[in-house]
Amino acid sequence: MNENLSNHLELLFENAPKTRRAFELKEELLANSVERYDDLIKNGVTPENAYKNVINSIGNVSELFKGLEEMSQNDIKQADEKVKKLALIKTIAVGLYIFSVFILILFALLADSIHTPIDLPLLGFLLMILIDIVPTCMLVYVSSVYPHYRKQDDTVVESFKEWKSESYKSKSIKGSVITVMWTIAVLLYFAISFATFAWYATWIIFLVAICAQAIISLIFRLKEMK
Repeated sequence: MNENLSNHLELLFENAPKTRRAFELKEELLANSVERYDDLIKNGVTPENAYKNVINSIGNVSELFKGLEEMSQNDIKQADEKVKKLALIKTIAVGLYIFSVFILILFALLADSIHTPIDLPLLGFLLMILIDIVPTCMLVYVSSVYPHYRKQDDTVVESFKEWKSESYKSKSIKGSVITVMWTIAVLLYFAISFATFAWYATWIIFLVAICAQAIISLIFRLKEMK
């Protein structure tokens, strides 16, 4: 029966672009179809009905062919410009996070040298929070560039489109979170090190950051598996 499913997909992809992405999609659909077929058989469905069910569940793969074509030079240029734009936004956001922490440290140092009734450390903290609103909004915008795709029907093709959309969005959010986390880790390392001169111990911050990155990656991985 696996051979029949393979032959059916070969027929569906007969007019598909002859690209690596098309081949990978075909293999992915075949693996999903075989898995679905085996599940139906285990649940007592006859081989004939199971085969028909799987075939009907694949959907219209021709809708995906446009996205499988090799990108033209113009498309590549537009994609590169979009990536550069998002990278610039992320860079500015990280810079603002660094600036906000610098403001906090500056006001804390001024409190030791300037006698004033104003609570400078608290003021620095409040300013840091206000400044951090801007880069946070910027990162939210970056993550919203990949909107959630809603399936139009329960087919393999629609499931693939939904997975692809969520995968892009998840990677964008994950990258932003990890970038901010490492930025904070580096700032904490230098701030604590210069304040305490305990260079022999502050390197532990990087070990904590590595563990935090592993946890973040695990959380996103578990989310993808749901």
